[in-house]
Amino acid sequence: CPRCPGRFLHPIPRDPCRSPQAPHCEHAFCNACITQWFSQQQTCPVDRSVVTVAHLRPVPRIMRNMLSKLQITCDNAVFGCTAVVRLDNLMAHLNDCEHNPKRPVTCEQGCGLEMPKDELPNHNCIKHLRSVVQQQQTRIAELEKTSAEHKHQLAEQ
Repeated sequence: CPRCPGRFLHPIPRDPCRSPQAPHCEHAFCNACITQWFSQQQTCPVDRSVVTVAHLRPVPRIMRNMLSKLQITCDNAVFGCTAVVRLDNLMAHLNDCEHNPKRPVTCEQGCGLEMPKDELPNHNCIKHLRSVVQQQQTRIAELEKTSAEHKHQLAEQ
């Protein structure tokens, strides 16, 4: 999960509506992270009690409602974002956050390629355009071959 590097759970699940909870110990987890955890072992990552995917239940509605109102810093704070948003608005903010290194941007140096913002500094328009030209030449050669085969078939008929 991109929001919890090196960990398998969030102290506060980022998506309370989709966050599962272990029924006996009542620990709540990030859905993606607990699924990854269960691929390695069938225990609660917090207290190591035996838990399987079948045991997990949705967190109670009161907990979802309380969590959704929490104010939380943007995940892109390390990249300079100073926004503090409600947890239930976090995903919408992350999609539009100008500090998101994976936000799609368009190259303005000439080629117009859309790429993640963090790849733009290493982008080379000439290299990209050569690749596009090579792909087009390969496709043209394939189409010419198919056309020649069709002409041959027509001539035979």
